[in-house]
Amino acid sequence: MFIQGEFQVVVLAAGKGSRMSEITTGKPKCLLPVGPRPLVWYPLHKLQSAGFSGYSRKIDLDIKIEYVTISDNEDLGTADSLRLISDKLKSDVIVLSCDIVSDVNLRSVIDLFRTHDASIASMLLHPQPKESIVVPGPKSKHKPERDLIGIDEETSRLVFLASASDFEGELPLPISLLRKHTNLKMYSNLIDTHVYVLKNWVIKYLKSDDKFMSLKGELLPHIIKKQLSKPPKPVETKDSILNTKDSGDIFAFAREDELNLWIREASSYNDHIGDMKPAYHNDSIRCFAFIAPKDTFGVRVNTLSVYWSLNAKIIDKWSKITGGKELILKSPKAIITSTQVDEKCVVWEGTKLNEKTSFKNSIIGANSEVSSFSRVFNSVVMNNVIIKERTQAPTKESIAKITDCVSVLQTTGGIYFAKFAVADATVAIVNNVV
Repeated sequence: MFIQGEFQVVVLAAGKGSRMSEITTGKPKCLLPVGPRPLVWYPLHKLQSAGFSGYSRKIDLDIKIEYVTISDNEDLGTADSLRLISDKLKSDVIVLSCDIVSDVNLRSVIDLFRTHDASIASMLLHPQPKESIVVPGPKSKHKPERDLIGIDEETSRLVFLASASDFEGELPLPISLLRKHTNLKMYSNLIDTHVYVLKNWVIKYLKSDDKFMSLKGELLPHIIKKQLSKPPKPVETKDSILNTKDSGDIFAFAREDELNLWIREASSYNDHIGDMKPAYHNDSIRCFAFIAPKDTFGVRVNTLSVYWSLNAKIIDKWSKITGGKELILKSPKAIITSTQVDEKCVVWEGTKLNEKTSFKNSIIGANSEVSSFSRVFNSVVMNNVIIKERTQAPTKESIAKITDCVSVLQTTGGIYFAKFAVADATVAIVNNVV
C-alpha cells in the first residue's frame, strides 16, 4: 500500500543505446521489441505490480504517465535529466531505467527504504548464468562494466561504490569505514539495476550542484562516501547561529525531522550490535542496498548480446516476469495467412504474414510485412520492416533482398540487416533466412 503522494517515479527512457547502436540508430532504445511488448513496458508493469496505478490506454497498463521531454541537442547524463525535472518532484522519488527486465518485486527495495528512513536504497542483482550463444552482427567492442560494491552484511548499508576500472590491483579502504562497518563484504560481480529510491532532499541537493552528470557514476558514490563524514559544527556569527558558508553543504539538505530523531532516541531499536553506538551511528545520511535472491531473473538490456538472449527466452520467462499475465503471442490486429507460424513466434499488431511463408522461433515487430516464398527462423524482425518475395540466402555470398535497406552485413549463421532508410523503420536481426 502506498500513501497518497508518498512517491513519484521517474523512468529514464531517453537513452540512445550507444552500446547496441547496431539496432538503436534512429530509434529510441526504450521502444525495442522484447517479446510481445516494447522494452519500456517491463519496468512500467513492474511499477503497476508494486501498487502504482492510474490507467494509461496507450500502454494497456493501469498506471498514470506524464511524458517529459528533454533537449536532444545536449549531451546530458542521468543526473542532468533528473535535475531538469526537479521542480516537478515534490516527494521521495523512485528512479528506474527503461532497460531493466526482472521478476523481482520492487516492493522489496521500497520497503527497505521505508524501514530505515533511508537517504538512498538501491536494487542489485546477481549475474545470470553464462550462456554460449551466437549473436548476429559484428563482435561488440564494449567491455562489460564491473562495479566494486561494499555492503555491511549485518545492516544492508551500502557503504562503498566505485567502478573497478578506477583501481589497479589494490583497493584502499579508509580505516574509519572498516571500524564502523565490521561486517563489510566487497562484491565485484553484482549488477546495478539502476533502480534507486531517493529521499527528496537528494533531488534538492542535485539541483543545487550542477557538477554531477551521472547518478551511478558521480552522485551516488559521492553521497555514499559522505556517510563517513559528520555535519560541520555550527559557527556563531552576528547575523545567524549558522555559518552561511555551510548552506551548500550536503548535511544542510540531509537534516532529519526532529520528531523522528526523538522517537529513535526513545526507542530500544538498534540496527547493529558489537558497540555502544546509537542506531545508525547517528548518521543523517544512510544508504542501503537490496540484493535480490540468486534464483531471481533479471537483466539490463544494454548490449546486443543481452537483447538477443532475452528475446530468445522471453516466452519461457514471461509468466515469472509478469506475475502470470496472459501471454498473447499473435496480435488480433495482425493479418496472418501463413499456415506455418510455430508456437514460439510473436507477431505484433499491424503486421502481415502472407501465405507460403514459414516462421519459427521469431519475433516480428509491428507494421511489418513478409511476402510469399520467404522463411524467417530464430530471428528478431523490428517494426516497419518489409521483406519482399523470395527472400533467400542459398549461399554464404548471397545477400537477402529487403526493401529500403541501406546496408546489409553478413555474419556467421545467417544475414544481419543493419539499417533501414525508412524514417520510422528500425533494424531487422535475422539469424537464419533460408
